[in-house]
Amino acid sequence: KRLLKPETVKSMTTNHLSKEVGWVKFGDEVREGVGFGYGFNVRDKMSAWDPDGRVGEYGWGGAASTHYWVSPKDDLAVVTLEQIMPYSFMTEFKIKGLIFDAIVD
Repeated sequence: KRLLKPETVKSMTTNHLSKEVGWVKFGDEVREGVGFGYGFNVRDKMSAWDPDGRVGEYGWGGAASTHYWVSPKDDLAVVTLEQIMPYSFMTEFKIKGLIFDAIVD
């Protein structure tokens, strides 16, 4: 059963940060190509920050390095659960390329 209209999901997963605000920052690290929708970080463009990401993907990370991301283009959702402090993207970065390389179109 559908809970949200497609237009609602599109709005939730669209970057709503203005160009004046810029990209997402985590401490001193600028995550070029990543903005915020309503409840998600969203990928607007490719960048060196996450070279294996996909434009249009969205997701979130938790305080102790848990992550999930969704790639609508690939009909894919990934969840990684680990408890590492301080927060780190390393597991996501290491497996993302492997996962996308394994997808056969």
